[in-house]
Amino acid sequence: MNSRSVKRSDRRLALSSVLAAIGAGLLASACCLGPLAAVLLGIGGAWASSFSALEPYRPLFAVVALGALGLAWYREVQRSRKPRCNCQTEPRPKTRRLMLGLGTVLVLGFLLAPSLIERTHPVAIAQQSQGQTVRQVVLTIKGMTCTACSRTISLALRRLDGVKSADVTFRPPRARVRYDTTKISVAAIVDAVRAIGYDASPQTGVLP
Repeated sequence: MNSRSVKRSDRRLALSSVLAAIGAGLLASACCLGPLAAVLLGIGGAWASSFSALEPYRPLFAVVALGALGLAWYREVQRSRKPRCNCQTEPRPKTRRLMLGLGTVLVLGFLLAPSLIERTHPVAIAQQSQGQTVRQVVLTIKGMTCTACSRTISLALRRLDGVKSADVTFRPPRARVRYDTTKISVAAIVDAVRAIGYDASPQTGVLP
């Protein structure tokens, strides 16, 4: 195998490593990003619940992502130590490193997505509401896999017309929702949770 073929093989390996790392990172965060994307886009359905099936494999996907990323950077460091030539087929070092840098940012962003969601979408604090039409319901939530899921559900509930506040916790898996009975019903609140891939059922009924 001549040097040109070796270089092409190295480039393909580097690109494949970066793409594999990005793909694995995306899969590692799909259980959190999938339902959140459904909320932000205003869509839902049974397909959203399929993302939770990926949660047990998050550690594996994270290891694959970091391993592939590490391999790509290792190859880049090894390449930089070799004597340079004036071959036109060799990509510029800045281009390669820019590709690796962007890939690294994407992978780390995917892996840190649950923590970022938790920090950027804090749980709403219950508000004091006046009037006899405001009630509170406590829902038992099933299907949450991390604290980011509770933030996603909280965001979805707070977007509903008639919901005054939504306090969702991962442990225990519960949602405490204050709502206006003239604008929304408990059934509609439950349906909104199910629409993004989780299950919900009233725990204590409607409270004053």
